[in-house]
Amino acid sequence: MNVSILMLVMFSVIYTVSVGKNYTLHTGTAVSESSIPEANVTFENDGIVKLDRLRIENGELAADISSLEKGKTKVTMSFEDQNGNKVKQVYDLKVNNMGTVFDRTGGKIVFSGFRVIVHAVIGELFLYLVFMLWMYFDYRKKGDFSYQMVACGGISIYIAILLSYVIYYVLNNEMDSFSFFLSLVSRAGMVMLVLLTPLMFLLSILLAVSNIWLMRNEGYRPMNALGIVFAVIWFIGTMLTVGMYFMPVVVTNRPIRIINLHLIYLAVYMECMFISTVACSFLATKFRPPFDRDFIIILGCAIRKDGTPTPLLKGRADSALAFEKEQYEKTGKHAVFVPSGGQGSDEVISEGESMENYLIGEGIPKERIAREDKSVNTYQNMKFSKKVIDGFSDVQDKKVAFATTNYHVFRGYILSKKNGFDAKGISAKTKEYFFPNAFLREFIGLMVDQKWKHIIFIVLVLLGFLQIGLIAGT
Repeated sequence: MNVSILMLVMFSVIYTVSVGKNYTLHTGTAVSESSIPEANVTFENDGIVKLDRLRIENGELAADISSLEKGKTKVTMSFEDQNGNKVKQVYDLKVNNMGTVFDRTGGKIVFSGFRVIVHAVIGELFLYLVFMLWMYFDYRKKGDFSYQMVACGGISIYIAILLSYVIYYVLNNEMDSFSFFLSLVSRAGMVMLVLLTPLMFLLSILLAVSNIWLMRNEGYRPMNALGIVFAVIWFIGTMLTVGMYFMPVVVTNRPIRIINLHLIYLAVYMECMFISTVACSFLATKFRPPFDRDFIIILGCAIRKDGTPTPLLKGRADSALAFEKEQYEKTGKHAVFVPSGGQGSDEVISEGESMENYLIGEGIPKERIAREDKSVNTYQNMKFSKKVIDGFSDVQDKKVAFATTNYHVFRGYILSKKNGFDAKGISAKTKEYFFPNAFLREFIGLMVDQKWKHIIFIVLVLLGFLQIGLIAGT
């Protein structure tokens, strides 16, 4: 995909260089054949461009010119129209380092082949969108919930809005100059930001409210206030970004406006990634693993003082039991349970042992339980459970599931892959106020874990802007 994008960029640059040395000045004025010998073309600065020929095109006088060297010049055309009226037109031309002639008359930017460049940029965006959507739905179909899936979803949202906006205006308006396209790209960022603001505002409110609810029920911890912090930062950032866009200094100062444009696109990109994280985390809770599992890991959490599972932990064990029962009823295949969790300083037994006792109490024979009781976090749950599974069976292609609370399922997918195996999540219900904070943690994890991929994409976007700027000679 990146090679395809680079090839389109190279094609657009090469095409512009190859055809850009020649340019036709259109007068838009009807003339007769007899007016051509009387027409006069003068250059303010000699040696920048030269006149190749005067001709009539579609009834109007046109002048074919070509570049000689880099520089600026004004071209004056004096002639008579078909009614014998004297006409004088002045054109503002610029030749860049590549010899491309730019017509900047009236504040517009026009050059030979600019429509091809626009179509190439649209093609780049379309290719990326198709590829990202294909990957996203392929991940969803396979139950491969990962940071890569989140990135594909976020980039798809990002490109889809931009592409829809640009295509709509290109189809419904006459694209008479490259500056028309540049203005579309500039406005599209703000349009995207405005379109996403209501949804982001709703999510921020939910985050803040859920955090207050969370702290009232679970007590104050810095981690429990992530949603409030995020909501405040997002609100301030959005107000500053949108506010700057309409400030006089930004409107009139080109460098500041370019910086503001990049900040807008960066803010939109981050919002798209956050929305995609929420969507992927939700879809992960709804995915049902195939009924062919050999092992079911039950991820541990705190137990009661008497060593019995808390309602949260019991919910995880019950979801594993329900899945295994349904699997056996449909396929006749039993799965081995792997209750995973070590012993905390305030716990009388390990979480793994607590779950094992519960499973035995629910009628699961001990030979179908492979306990893991050394882990102290979810990463170790997966790491040590994999060792237990490998020691329990020498079958190479072991099919594994893991049971955990719904807000924790997406993280389970991520950490199983980090430990070298592909496990499918079984979701257990829990209190609603855990959800928003969990989504935010996954978003932060996404940005940190896949930072280089995000940086590469952002650089590609900035290179796209640079490509446009270089071609336009700005």
